[in-house]
Amino acid sequence: MTVQEIFDTPAIKKVENEMIGLEENIERHRVDKPNGLEMMHVLIGLRRNLLADMFVMDENYKRLLSDFNETMKQQLIRMRHETIKAAHGVMNADVTGEIQAIGKCFLGYRYSKLHPVQTMRAKKIWAILNGSIDDYVQFYSDGVLMGGYVYDSRKEQESENQMLYLQEESDNWNEGLDMEITKDMYLIYPVHHLVSHTDFSIFDLLWVRDFNMEIQMKSNYATYPEEEEGEDISFI
Repeated sequence: MTVQEIFDTPAIKKVENEMIGLEENIERHRVDKPNGLEMMHVLIGLRRNLLADMFVMDENYKRLLSDFNETMKQQLIRMRHETIKAAHGVMNADVTGEIQAIGKCFLGYRYSKLHPVQTMRAKKIWAILNGSIDDYVQFYSDGVLMGGYVYDSRKEQESENQMLYLQEESDNWNEGLDMEITKDMYLIYPVHHLVSHTDFSIFDLLWVRDFNMEIQMKSNYATYPEEEEGEDISFI
């Protein structure tokens, strides 16, 4: 089936329309937020499983996945650089305390114009999924990296490869995909995280080429006299 045919199947149309209807009810306060969040998690997971059953990796999808992987890799490298630069700027300004900068990379909030399905339903679903409304997709509140990229003035900084592959050597995080077709791809860990640990469908990812970045700064310091020792409190 083509991508358009997949998204036009009754099962996908039904679950996506339920997601849209639920979001409308949440925004109109017909459904309270906690219950709405739980219901949305269920629907998003169902949608992901339905689409996973209809996805078959081929050379065209492999090419799209390679483009997504490389684009996200380069944007993460840039985000890391900007996060370090922001931290150094604050440190050079002689701000008091221990400095921490956190860089977060999110899939672009705008629906990709490259995606073969350009319906209003698809655009509304992307608005629900991409984190701009709420944390509907579990394990995605920090974006494509769990916890984001953290620069801490007290610690040794992880390298680019540690951020991308969780180790110094390049790796291929292709678990959850066709292992044979993707064996030569050197997929970065965030691809694995999105495909295997969140409820995004791979059909949501293949055409993403833009991202939204956030850099947060933190400074922690205490006002106690330096010579004063803290008291250890134990409940054991």
